[in-house]
Amino acid sequence: MNVAFGESKTVLVVGKQPKEIAYLTKHLTLAGYVIFLARTGAGAIKSTKEHAPDVVLLEIDLSDMEGIDVVKAIRENPIRAGTLIIAISAFPYMKARCLDSGCDGFIQKPIKALDLLTQLRKLTKM
Repeated sequence: MNVAFGESKTVLVVGKQPKEIAYLTKHLTLAGYVIFLARTGAGAIKSTKEHAPDVVLLEIDLSDMEGIDVVKAIRENPIRAGTLIIAISAFPYMKARCLDSGCDGFIQKPIKALDLLTQLRKLTKM
């Protein structure tokens, strides 16, 4: 899918670390993405239903639930099942688990903006 002139992709950033959220928001905004934020798994599920983001950038270690459960909840909603989900974790062993659980991509911490933007552009064709 090609992005028409003036059309921006939306990203739901889900995480509990304020500095990390600020870093992601800054780089994603500069790259032309429209950002929504959620700090909990429940907030992510609700925001996905309300805002229909193109991509969910999901921290796997959340305060209220495991990120894998958020992925399952999004995938169970037939209207949102096709939403792109990129998991974020400090633990490299989580990559296979996240991809097996339905994530479309995986970013290992510490997050490098170039790696993130490359993966986003590849997935969204932006």
